[in-house]
Order: sequence, then C-alpha cells, then structure tokens
Amino acid sequence: MPQRTLRFKIHQDGRVEETVEGFNGNACNSATKNIEDALGEVKVKNKTAEAFILNKNEKLKQFNTESNVTF
Repeated sequence: MPQRTLRFKIHQDGRVEETVEGFNGNACNSATKNIEDALGEVKVKNKTAEAFILNKNEKLKQFNTESNVTF
C-alpha cells in the first residue's frame, strides 16, 4: 500500500492549500471531507494524475452504472 500524505500550506492571507498524495480515484475526497468541512468553503479543486487512476473494483462499479450489463 502506498504512503498516503495530506499536506497543508497556510498562506498569510488565511487561505489554506491542501495537497493530497497516495490516494487513487475519489478516495481523496472521502479522506479530506471532514477537514474541508471544518476549514470552510472550498474555492478550487485541482485533480492530480492519481485522481484518474481507478482500482479494479471501482472500474467494475463504474461500468455497471454506465451500462445495462450486470456482473
């Protein structure tokens, strides 16, 4: 399992920049939801290449929801 890292940079004007590493697909969203809710409004989200990597189970779920074929 890869190392999972959350990094926060707090700017002088109060903005918080969050960098998430080691999560594939949408796993980063669930890992950071509580922190983001506590910090306030999220103004910008930029996805990294890791966000577009799906594991096998996620691919099957996505395929099942996008088609009428069931496995």
